Amino acid sequence: MNQYTKQGDTGFSSTMNRMMIEKSSPVFHLLGTLEEFTGALGMARPWLPAQPPQLLDIVRQVQDDTAALSGEIAGGPGFATRERVANLEKAIESLSGMLPQPIGEAPEAVPGASRAGAALDLARAIARRAEREAVALSQRRGLSRDILAWLNRISDLVYAMARLADQLSGQSERAAASNSASASQTLSVPGIQPVQFTRSDASDEVSGGDAPLPYGSGGPGFAAQAVELCSKVLAQARKMGFRASAAVCDSGGFPVCSIRDDGALLASVDIAANKAFTSVSMKMSTKQLAPLAQPGASLYGIQFTNGGRIVIFGGGVPLEQGGTVVGGFGVSGGTEEQDTRLADIALQFYKGGFHS
Repeated sequence: MNQYTKQGDTGFSSTMNRMMIEKSSPVFHLLGTLEEFTGALGMARPWLPAQPPQLLDIVRQVQDDTAALSGEIAGGPGFATRERVANLEKAIESLSGMLPQPIGEAPEAVPGASRAGAALDLARAIARRAEREAVALSQRRGLSRDILAWLNRISDLVYAMARLADQLSGQSERAAASNSASASQTLSVPGIQPVQFTRSDASDEVSGGDAPLPYGSGGPGFAAQAVELCSKVLAQARKMGFRASAAVCDSGGFPVCSIRDDGALLASVDIAANKAFTSVSMKMSTKQLAPLAQPGASLYGIQFTNGGRIVIFGGGVPLEQGGTVVGGFGVSGGTEEQDTRLADIALQFYKGGFHS
């Protein structure tokens, strides 16, 4: 049986109630985001700690429930109810009781303390995007309040699972990483977790191992590695005398990691993310794009497209594997020259590999 039907070749697709709708419709944006959400949950499952086993059961149940919710949004049988929302609240309270601090009182965690936690944090970010898209869709067509409430609670539930996964598996993962590190030096900067990397004694250039990390390749650890790359670049920014923000996106331009150092300009957060997005969408560095966007050049005015997300000054670079762009990195906070320099350093980390 063929996996393709050719029925969507015209740019339309049918929902469960047999309505033909443009694929660019907000309903398909939401359904696609929910599919991303279940995929991110699936990425977390192999790394979940063995105990308690309920954690894996909850993730599997959320995947099944999200599929059922997608069916309702597509015109199928109803799923979201007040009872199911209440059940999510009970699960959140149960998981929160296992944490040192309840959700809402604990400080926001930076993803990367554990692989499972990082994957769940990515899933949570996608769930929050799904909620925003559901709100926008509800303004155009009817969506029940229970659907919106379910999406709101599910991100809280995934956040609680991420923190629990960090608590249960983060310590053992850090210990294993510490035992495997060799021939490296520690860079300790106030406000940033100490990181280790291999350096050349002859210069400030960063040198590394034998192979780059598999950014965007679908391999395990993408989110955690993105956090590490951003942290290392922020440490370099401090050495250069300023505070910065750094971001990594995947090959589709979706955010994977965004870190703002203490004291970095608030505007630098969005600028760094947009630089990463630009480098992926244009498949070139933002420095290379700049002259092409000047008056009379071939891409003049490109910076006014894509909702203003295209950046035409240095600090963004594409990340490649085997000649294919698989992610993007962006940094902001210094002068254009400083940001460009940090982006080059990020590429050195990426191309040369580094050890945590």
